[in-house]
Amino acid sequence: MPDFRVYYEAANAITNGKQLYGALFSLGSGYYKYSPFTAILFYPISMVPYYTACIVYFLVVSNVTICTSILLLYIFNTYVFRHSIKSPNVVLSIAGLCVSIHIIREIGLGNVNMLLLFLLSSSLLFIIQKRVLLSALLLALVIITKPFFILILIPIVLRKHFKIIFTTILFLLLFIILPSLILGIGKDIELHKQWLNTMFLHSDNFPSPNTIDALIRYYLSIMINFQYITMFLLFVLYVFFVGMNITHNCKDEKANTVSFIIEWFTLIALMPSMFKTDTEHFLLSLPIILFILIFLFSHKNKVLTILFTLLIISYDGNSSDLLGKTLSLKAYNIGILGISNVLLVALGLIIYFIYTRKKNSVQS
Repeated sequence: MPDFRVYYEAANAITNGKQLYGALFSLGSGYYKYSPFTAILFYPISMVPYYTACIVYFLVVSNVTICTSILLLYIFNTYVFRHSIKSPNVVLSIAGLCVSIHIIREIGLGNVNMLLLFLLSSSLLFIIQKRVLLSALLLALVIITKPFFILILIPIVLRKHFKIIFTTILFLLLFIILPSLILGIGKDIELHKQWLNTMFLHSDNFPSPNTIDALIRYYLSIMINFQYITMFLLFVLYVFFVGMNITHNCKDEKANTVSFIIEWFTLIALMPSMFKTDTEHFLLSLPIILFILIFLFSHKNKVLTILFTLLIISYDGNSSDLLGKTLSLKAYNIGILGISNVLLVALGLIIYFIYTRKKNSVQS
């Protein structure tokens, strides 16, 4: 668990006055690149011996994976499809298989992506239930851990959930200030400056052939880096998508809830396609995959089932145990995972537009 080792050692470092940023805590990219507050969150588990902590963290992530899947099933059954599907355990098991390679890597590295997905899914449920404080708290925990998730505020802003935005900002300010109680104000400010520098360096230097920007450059043989242009275009398209949903649904609360759920999980699934990240981050597409699976189990569409199966093979099939190291590396370098992830999101949107939104319009 090299990534978990980084969190573990960083927690010890920050609480013992040692160097937090720029110190190699683990093999590979074993530098700590998260917020000072996140390091403090790992302090309780860092108080036990490392290998004991690994077992505890393994159990935590494993159980959170199960809880996240069940929570997602509840959200889709209750608010999107509005009925309980047959054989839910079969659907959940297949969904687990669809992301198995990424979950194995997530647990093997000891990363936090599944924990964050659970918090994001829970926050969505609390927003739907109009529980402002809890939803904002969970959102702030996610953003302070991985700041690129600040983009998740886009649909919240467009849907004018201003109380949630304001409360989230207050929690973020609190998380920035809290380390100063242990470190002092001066040290806290210095660590946050180092954190910002570390994030920019990691973003610039991290190789990823799976982003939309990298795929365009690779297949069109373009040498210019236009990641931010790609992100801006996606931002414009996403804002148009949300605005179109708001206009289409008008004051229909149920249809608006369905749209908001799809908007939320679509943006989360696209995160690893926009930012340079490790491949295990692509497990963030689990909600979209589960959404597609529930639909396919309910509607028995053969064409979409075949298409989905082919996409899942390319999305979750790149294992050196299955393909061998040479072929696996080649599949990685040509961005098969990135292509299949974008196409999975597109398939989810097609199902939403053609079937789900149409059904909600008829019911309205």
